[in-house]
Amino acid sequence: MSPHPPSSGLAFDRRMLLRGALGAGLAGALPAAAGAAERVAFKSDPFTLGIASGDPAPDGFVLWTRLAPEPLEARGGMTPAPVEVTVEIADDAAMARVIRTVTATARLELAHAVHAEIEGLAPGRDYFYRFRAGDAESPIGRARTLPAPGETPARLRFAAAGCQRWEGGYYTAWRAIADDQLDFVFHYGDYIYEYAFAAHDRDGKPYPRTMPPDFPVCFTLTDYRRRYALYKGDPDLQAAHASCPFLSSFDDHDVVNNWAADSDPKQTPPDAFLFRRAMALQAWYEHMPVRRAQLPRGPDVRAYRGFRFGTLADIAVLDTRQYRSRQPCGDGFRAHCDEADAAGRTMLGAAQEQWLAQRLKQSKATWQVLAQQVQFAPFDWRGFPFVKETDAPVLDLDTWSGASAARDRVTAMLAEANIANPVVLTGDLHRAMALDLRRDWRDPDSPRIGVEFLSTSISSPGDGPATAEKLAALYRNNPHLKFFSDRRGYTRHTVTPARWQADFRTVDSVATRGEPVTTAQTLMVEAGRG
Repeated sequence: MSPHPPSSGLAFDRRMLLRGALGAGLAGALPAAAGAAERVAFKSDPFTLGIASGDPAPDGFVLWTRLAPEPLEARGGMTPAPVEVTVEIADDAAMARVIRTVTATARLELAHAVHAEIEGLAPGRDYFYRFRAGDAESPIGRARTLPAPGETPARLRFAAAGCQRWEGGYYTAWRAIADDQLDFVFHYGDYIYEYAFAAHDRDGKPYPRTMPPDFPVCFTLTDYRRRYALYKGDPDLQAAHASCPFLSSFDDHDVVNNWAADSDPKQTPPDAFLFRRAMALQAWYEHMPVRRAQLPRGPDVRAYRGFRFGTLADIAVLDTRQYRSRQPCGDGFRAHCDEADAAGRTMLGAAQEQWLAQRLKQSKATWQVLAQQVQFAPFDWRGFPFVKETDAPVLDLDTWSGASAARDRVTAMLAEANIANPVVLTGDLHRAMALDLRRDWRDPDSPRIGVEFLSTSISSPGDGPATAEKLAALYRNNPHLKFFSDRRGYTRHTVTPARWQADFRTVDSVATRGEPVTTAQTLMVEAGRG
């Protein structure tokens, strides 16, 4: 296994110190916090941030909510007292047949969020749930357990989505996802954006929605909590969360743009940056339907994990931020960067690479899915408006092209494990793409080793090719590119033992709420044919 870059040893030492200072402090304080839980009477609805399910298992799932009657206030309008929350699970949508009732405690230390881990249910079926706190009752949500380990489901339907800058536009795509009634959603990250209040984009065009002016750049735990509260107040996003379980991940803007391990683009000293990372990842945990295993220890979160949908699909959710090498050549788009090809560079880190290699060897699923954040396939960006004319390929160093040796190692893992149908799911770029994964990405006759489906953004803006000529240049310079769109939306996937279907769903406009959502392109991959 290739070693970490030279900086990672120092990062480990600092991280260990922070784990002791922050992680142990938080974990130790929780059991003794502020006495026993109490029933309260709320003056207004405490479920303003909605409800959610996530991280399903064959016998259960996580159920999430956060009590916040005044969501944009520093403490969500809550007192420091712990609050008892009741969770009801039913096997019918009307909640007429409640089969399980559990209680949980919402505490100030974790923003009065609840992560109820439900077990002992039947595999491969829908359940419904709601929360009660005091006299308040939440809406009803739908959750779903994974199939039994040896079962082969006839069909799996899910969405891959993310990049949802609030001021960038309305969340119409989330409403469409809710209407799809899917088995789950893979959220690849950029759930929030850390930027300060801005009424206009970089070109001076007014944003469709405007944040309150008292929203600064996110640095503190309060900053990140308020940002999540703003985003989670959106009714379309709440509808999507209530419709099915989420497999939640994070990317750069959930902390700060293009961060890598213990560094950010402004070259903040690692000791300081890791404190910011700790605040951001705690807020991520507080607002995502994830398990206690994802509770941060200081700046560290074990975010990579796996989900087996019987023998049909095995999904490995990866983390391409916490363990990666620092950005090469100053980050950005570069035509030449020898540093990016250094053998010691990593995207996953040694431990995660070992975990993935072992999981691939054990997988017996028809489809092996790598669900992650940044583009895996090499991609030549010549032809885009912001890329200067050059004769050499221009690569985005924030993607796997910034650590090509790491990509080669994962490709070798797939070959060694004899994975017949690898599928990589990606986001981050605010564009939709479908790409063949080939041994030689510049040779259309090179053997295909898999496919990558890259989902566009829910609402985050992005500059696309200005002309048909520039779009043609993208296809010419990337013969492995099979589809490209710079519109907003998501990707809906339908998986069977025989084929994988990807529907690239696009929104007419995110400038107004409720615009039509249509399928721009449908692509299919037959099992056993790459």
